[in-house]
Amino acid sequence: MGLGALLLVGSGAVCLGIEVGVGILLHVTQSVWVALLVYPGLYFLAVYLLFVMVPSIEEPKGWAILAVLVLPVSALVVMHVTYSGLDQRAMHARGREVRATVTDVYWVDQGADAPLFVAELTDLSGRLVPGKVYGAKVKVGQTVTVTVDPKGKIPLSLGGRPTGSGKLLVAGIAAGVEILLLAWAAFRGTADRLAAKTTHKPKRTQEPQDAPV
Repeated sequence: MGLGALLLVGSGAVCLGIEVGVGILLHVTQSVWVALLVYPGLYFLAVYLLFVMVPSIEEPKGWAILAVLVLPVSALVVMHVTYSGLDQRAMHARGREVRATVTDVYWVDQGADAPLFVAELTDLSGRLVPGKVYGAKVKVGQTVTVTVDPKGKIPLSLGGRPTGSGKLLVAGIAAGVEILLLAWAAFRGTADRLAAKTTHKPKRTQEPQDAPV
């Protein structure tokens, strides 16, 4: 079990460190290109860890199918929610609440993905509010409260200044699920290796004794 524990600690530290680190990097850079480059890498890392720890994962059965599906999703959730939670923390610290009126709504085609609902706003004096609100079902003429980043780095947030605590709690739960899956994979991988050694261990045969003269 020592090997399983070592694999769990090492892989957990590497995987979670990368996911949280990328979330922080996305928060700092606010670059969609970083996300596009990192998302496939996180999938590869999560699945690779399973292949390393579970020798029989090439033909997943039962619990292994769940691990193959859930672990990469958990990795992406940890990264993305860490990123958005830090954005909300920053908006809570420096954001400015603005009462605004919805002046235009439309859908943006995203190709294979579902269309994205977008709303444009002006403040009560008629000046355009920088940025757009995405995904919120609002109507033209509706008055809403939005939080604006004075530095212009973080997108508009619908509603009052967010705290980010809910997002970071979700990130913690996703990280816990990921660690549990890694722990189970390490346990099963170690058990499979021990079983394989026991099965293929050559049996000692007793040499025939010379017949008495």
